[in-house]
Amino acid sequence: MLSVVVLTVLTAIYAVAILTFAVGIIRTHRHKGSATPYVSVVIPMRNEEEFLQRTLDALAAQEYAGQYEIICVDDRSTDSTGKILDDFVATHGDKFRAIHLDPNLPKVESPKKRALEAGFKEARGEVLLIMDADCVPTKRWLASMAGRFEGNIAIVQGPKRNTGGWSPVHQYQRLETLAYTSIEAAGFSLGHPMLASAACLAYKKDLFFKVGGFGDLVNLSSGDDDMLIHKMIKEPGVEFCYNLSADALIDTAPVDSLKALFFQRARWSSNGTKYDSHLYTLALSLIYTFLVWLLVSPFLVAFADFPIAWFAIPMGVKVLCDLIFLTCAAVKLHSKRLLLALPVTEIMQVPMNVFAVPFGLLGLFKWK
Repeated sequence: MLSVVVLTVLTAIYAVAILTFAVGIIRTHRHKGSATPYVSVVIPMRNEEEFLQRTLDALAAQEYAGQYEIICVDDRSTDSTGKILDDFVATHGDKFRAIHLDPNLPKVESPKKRALEAGFKEARGEVLLIMDADCVPTKRWLASMAGRFEGNIAIVQGPKRNTGGWSPVHQYQRLETLAYTSIEAAGFSLGHPMLASAACLAYKKDLFFKVGGFGDLVNLSSGDDDMLIHKMIKEPGVEFCYNLSADALIDTAPVDSLKALFFQRARWSSNGTKYDSHLYTLALSLIYTFLVWLLVSPFLVAFADFPIAWFAIPMGVKVLCDLIFLTCAAVKLHSKRLLLALPVTEIMQVPMNVFAVPFGLLGLFKWK
């Protein structure tokens, strides 16, 4: 009986969380602002020769009425990233600046934060707008993100989507990115940002330094997005919003192999126990426990004579809630075709997350 109660509670927690996200994404409204603050776009990059040229070209094509600068921070690249960047800046020096970090800098847990702070210290703008070097913005991206800094708005999160084809690895990333983007939007809309993405994120420069920058986050492998936002929103008078405009949408390249996907998810999971909010950490732990059950229960049914309902009902609830949430997200973000990837995603998601989390917490992953 106790096992049934525990399983029922875990299933209910997952269902309530996912359906709450569905309500949140439905409540997310599109709003085009008209503010034109001085913006410093800061882009950290390491070994990005494959994507860098198209990213720089897209940034050079920005249509923004306000003042802006684009600061590219080459984080000790060992490929041709530095040369591509220097050649581009030489012909676009009026808006672009390059910073090359010393290749002899000591190893740190989160070199991306160090690269970002190097750019932030050189920034002249009142708003810091960051993205990744493998992303491609629309022509109105800068204008759309900057335009939302009206009134007391000090943090603006924008959406992203994965490009790629229809291989299982790409399908998984495209639909999962839709889910993460929608959870971001839901949290912002409900007044409690949970996730954030540094691929399309902006905040006031004075707010960043007021909270001590990355400060206590520098020894964590990630956290330059959601953990930072969690610090910022504690400041009195800080308001935030989600920018769901199509102009703000960032295209980001997927990884191509299952191994790279696994290590990426492990890195994302590496700080799961480091959040300031114990309630948030508890919620993540309970949802993870639910996923562990979904992975092991089929084997218990097959080899330990467990009732099949102990797997079938929780799994059925998960699939139904995922379908409701992702349908709301796909309609809201005009991405209904991505729902075709739901069967592949449901098959891959549970083992991917169950195994990635311990690898992340133990630091057993490799990244750039």
